[in-house]
Amino acid sequence: MIGKKVLIVDDQAGIRALLREVFSVFGFEVIEAQNGYEGLEKLERRPDIILLDMKMPGLSGIETLRQLRIRNAAVPVILVTAYQELEMINEAERLGVAARLIKPFDLDELQRIVRRVTETPELQVAGA
Repeated sequence: MIGKKVLIVDDQAGIRALLREVFSVFGFEVIEAQNGYEGLEKLERRPDIILLDMKMPGLSGIETLRQLRIRNAAVPVILVTAYQELEMINEAERLGVAARLIKPFDLDELQRIVRRVTETPELQVAGA
């Protein structure tokens, strides 16, 4: 995955740290944002994939997703949420999320989803 960039948009520092560690091991360049506004600003770094939390203060995940689609419709977005609100999920699917990841999530599940979304047959540990 060398050269691929992931943008992690989540208001929880612990979740960002965990995801940063996981994606770094697989050779991704990790870009972090603690809210939707910051995530939109960091689009200029041209991420290959975005992990987006739905429940954040300020700009909600759904509104962030709407703005992402206006600015960069092609980038795959994985919805990360602890909530299973049907209306929110339907709206996210209408806006073209590539996948959903429910908190607390399993790291093997995360790896499978990222592999599928990025069309990478196997994620390898960087430098191995």
